[in-house]
Amino acid sequence: MDNHEVALCEIATVTMGTSPKGTTYNHEGMGLPLLNGPTEFGQIHPHCTLYTTDSKRECQEGDLIFCVRGSTGRMNWADRIYSLGRGVCSIQGKTLPDTKFIRYCLESKLDGLLNLAGGSTFSNLTTDTIKNFPIPYPESRYKIAAVLSTYDNLIENNTRRIKILEDMAQTLYQEWFVHFRFPGHENIPMVESPLGPIPQGWEVLKYEDIVDLSRKAINPSKFPDEIFAHFSIPAFDSSCMPTLETGNSIRSSKYLIAEECVLVSKLNPRIPRVWFPFLDREHRAVTSTEFLTLKPKPPIDCVFLYNLCNSPEFSAELAVRALGTSGSHQRVKPNDFLGMPVLIPTELLLNRFCEKVTPMIDICHALRLKNINLRQTRDLLLPKLISGEIDVSELDIDKSSKSN
Repeated sequence: MDNHEVALCEIATVTMGTSPKGTTYNHEGMGLPLLNGPTEFGQIHPHCTLYTTDSKRECQEGDLIFCVRGSTGRMNWADRIYSLGRGVCSIQGKTLPDTKFIRYCLESKLDGLLNLAGGSTFSNLTTDTIKNFPIPYPESRYKIAAVLSTYDNLIENNTRRIKILEDMAQTLYQEWFVHFRFPGHENIPMVESPLGPIPQGWEVLKYEDIVDLSRKAINPSKFPDEIFAHFSIPAFDSSCMPTLETGNSIRSSKYLIAEECVLVSKLNPRIPRVWFPFLDREHRAVTSTEFLTLKPKPPIDCVFLYNLCNSPEFSAELAVRALGTSGSHQRVKPNDFLGMPVLIPTELLLNRFCEKVTPMIDICHALRLKNINLRQTRDLLLPKLISGEIDVSELDIDKSSKSN
C-alpha cells in the first residue's frame, strides 16, 4: 500500500490559538465560547463556561481541536465555532473524513510528536513543529477512517446512552432527596435540623458515619506482567474508561479498588470527577491516589452513594472544603471530607430508590464494558491500519463517505 508521508500543513489548515484580552471575558454567554486548554475538554466535545466578545482565532464545526500546551496531545471535536486561546490549535482537513484520518494519524504517532515538545514547566508545541509534522497520506485514507470511525461511533452511542441513564437516575435523586418530593411525602411532617427543615425520620450525619476510606496500597510495578484496569484522572477526563496497563508501565503506587465502592477526585473539586468502578473480574483494578475511594457502610449502598456524590450540591460543598488548599491545584483533605454533613433518608426510602435505579446502573456498567472492548479492538487496529500492515484498499466502502 502507498503510504508516503506529507507535512501536516500540506493536507490541512492549522489554526493556532491566540488569547483575547482578559477584559473581553464573561460568563454570561456574550460572544464566542473561549477554549483555552484541556480544562474545558470533554470526552468528545468541549464544555466551555467562559466567553469572549473579541475573539482572535476560531475553529469551525467539525474541526479537530488539539492541545498544544500543558496536557499536550489531548484532542476534542468542535461541535460549534469556538474562540481558540493560546493553549490549543484547530486542524481542518479538506473533508471531514480527511480530518478524522488526520486525528487517527496523530493518535498513532503521538509519542513522536510529544517528543518534539519544548518547555521546562509545561510542555508546548510550536507552530512550525505541528505544521511540519509528517503524516501518512495513502489513497486508502478514507477507508481507514471509515473502519476506525465505526468503532468510535459505537463508543459514542454507548456513551450517550450512559449519560441519559445517569441523568435519569440523578433526576430521581434530586426529586426525592433534594426537593423532598419522594413517594408519600405529603404525609411526612418537616422537622428542624442543622441543615434546615428535613422530613421526619431522616438524619443529619457526617460522611465518616456512612463511608470508609479504602486505602489498600499496591505497587503495580512489582507485578510487571499483570494487566491492571487503571482508573486515573486523565482516563476519566478523556473517555471515562479505565486504561488497561501492565504493572511495568504504572510507575507509582496506587490504591487497590475493592468491590462496591465509589471514587471521588480530591483534585480541583470544582470540576466533578465521580466514578462508579465497573470491575470486569479479569483484571485487578487500581486507582490514582488522587481519588478518595469510598466504601459505603450499610444501609447505604453504592447506587445511592454514587448519585449523592454526583449531585451539584455535593460538588459545591466539596469545593468549599478545598478553598484553604493551594490555588490552582486545590485538593480536598480526606479528614475535611469525612467531617462534611450529609442528609440520610430512611432505610425504606433508600431501598426503594435503589430498586428503581440499580437496573439503570447495571445497564451503564454493561455499556462501559462494551466500550472497553471496543476501544481495545480499535487501539489494536489503529497502528496497523495507519502503517499499512493491514491493507484495506480492497474493502468495498462507499466512496461517498469522502464528503460526510
